[in-house]
Amino acid sequence: MMRGTRSTLVLLVLFLALGGYAYFIESERAPASEADANEPVFDLEADAVVELEIAAENGDLTRLERAAGSRSWDMRSPVEAAADDNRATAIASALESLEIERVVEADPADLEPFGLDDPVVDIGFRTDGDTALRRLRIGDTTPTGGDRYAQSGDDPRVFLIASFRESTFNRTTFDLRDRSILEFEGPDVDGLAIAGPAGPLRFRKADNAWRMVEPWDVRADFGVVEGLIGRLGSSEMRSIEVDSDEADGADLDPFGLGDPRVTASLELGSASAVLHVGVETEDAAVFARDASRDLVFTIDGALATDLERAAGAYRQKDLFSFRPFNADRLSVVRDDVTTVLEKTGGDDGDAWRRLEPEPADVDRVAVDDLLTKLSGLRAASFTDTRDATGLDAPLATVVVAYGEPAEEERVLIGRAGDAAYGAHGDEPGAGVLDDSAVDAALEALDAIGPVDAAP
Repeated sequence: MMRGTRSTLVLLVLFLALGGYAYFIESERAPASEADANEPVFDLEADAVVELEIAAENGDLTRLERAAGSRSWDMRSPVEAAADDNRATAIASALESLEIERVVEADPADLEPFGLDDPVVDIGFRTDGDTALRRLRIGDTTPTGGDRYAQSGDDPRVFLIASFRESTFNRTTFDLRDRSILEFEGPDVDGLAIAGPAGPLRFRKADNAWRMVEPWDVRADFGVVEGLIGRLGSSEMRSIEVDSDEADGADLDPFGLGDPRVTASLELGSASAVLHVGVETEDAAVFARDASRDLVFTIDGALATDLERAAGAYRQKDLFSFRPFNADRLSVVRDDVTTVLEKTGGDDGDAWRRLEPEPADVDRVAVDDLLTKLSGLRAASFTDTRDATGLDAPLATVVVAYGEPAEEERVLIGRAGDAAYGAHGDEPGAGVLDDSAVDAALEALDAIGPVDAAP
């Protein structure tokens, strides 16, 4: 017990010593009452900032500029390149909103105790109409960790700013550069071509729907194609291996870019954006280059893997394109019996009537259940052929008319052994379906019956 009590007393003494140090350093410095609470460090509007100069903690010195009234920033040094507009604008906005938490010393004789003799971060900025840069210098973190020492311009005062602000200002040249691997607007893309290990793949977009046109003419999965285009548009460089000022005459073979393993081409009307993908780096990234720019960079290896997917990964896996709410007519041939249902206008909204084999009004809930189960049929994978799928003698042939303007689709459903298959129109091969989902759809068809007559 004596040893435990002694340890507790030692910890208490250390705690009091640390608290006393923080108190005397932070609270007992000669305070300057000249600053009002929440006094802004600078009187400026972020939109008026047209030049930034950032000396980061790692030693990078980066200068950015933009035209007055513009939202787009350009990097002027150490290289000429497009800048990251979001990060540059964030710095300008942070300068506008920066506030003095407390003035520590009004006229310090020595800046070294605050880390301001050699600042961690030094920001220069100029607003439209200024002839010289104004400055913000950020020094060490306070002992309590919640603030940082800072100075502005020619003002001798040392004051505190919130520590979290440092991460906004402390940006390297790479941080401040536009790191987009390709420059394009997603909605403008109307074509995609991929040349790689899986062979040539080509896609076309029309009426807000994607279709694969090579190696097959089939419906494409909208989400998969759009997802890949979105990743190409949002992915950023992990590093720059050869910059534009070094790229002239550079040998691309060591990066696997003399003969790229994958080339992805996005078509945007008469324009295009092209990404070449090379070999892997030692840290599982992949070398790549934008065909329109003279630089070599690295990208995330997962994106390169996605670009190498086989054609089957892009096929539309939904067996049907219609949705229960937009179907107007349904014809099912099963066991040599043809059932035809048609939507009509009933007193309480849309109603359904069976035209064949026995005309009658049918239960709308039962029809909705059938349409839901049919539209939910989805391929888990695809076969390259329809042989041994049972589709030569199908369990059911389904034709659905839907939409406005009206469209029609024809689907075959077959079974071979314990597996069920489906084929949409003349699309090659067959989709492998969930056998229990097929049984549920056929049972829903059997459940369609006439509406009970009123007593």
